[in-house]
Amino acid sequence: MLLPLLILDAQKHLDIAKSYVGVKEATGNNDGKEVEMFLQSVGRKKGDSWCAAFVSFCLTQSNVKEPKIRSGLARDFKRSKNLIMANDVLRGIKKVEPGYIVGWEKGNTIFGHLGFALTKWNKEFGTTIEGNTSSGISGNQSDGDGVYIRSRKIEPANYFRIVWFVPVI
Repeated sequence: MLLPLLILDAQKHLDIAKSYVGVKEATGNNDGKEVEMFLQSVGRKKGDSWCAAFVSFCLTQSNVKEPKIRSGLARDFKRSKNLIMANDVLRGIKKVEPGYIVGWEKGNTIFGHLGFALTKWNKEFGTTIEGNTSSGISGNQSDGDGVYIRSRKIEPANYFRIVWFVPVI
């Protein structure tokens, strides 16, 4: 009987993320009321990249148990327990459920991007909610101007690519 309640509670962070879809930066410089609220929640300042701050804000507001990490840096989430590698999802070895954190990397650099899986991942394809992204297939995908719902694909050979997922409980 407790299991359905746990599932509902675990999705609260996704409901919070959905409530911010359509929020845009005030001037296109990582600023604006909501953007600065996300940044401040992890000790970052106006003008900093905010995708990880958005994810952290949603996790904090919903009181999730895992991951415990709260950061303004996407790469910090790679240290999470129960990390799922994108290649395992592609091969059908692991599943991605709605609410999981999606992690991108830019080549072998320290730079990346974060969002939430909105739907179950169908091997290579999934729908996400992301902050600090663009609204369509053009524009900067990891340093955009708002919170949007996106269709994404795991493409291991790309420079900017989905590399891992983190379950949220």
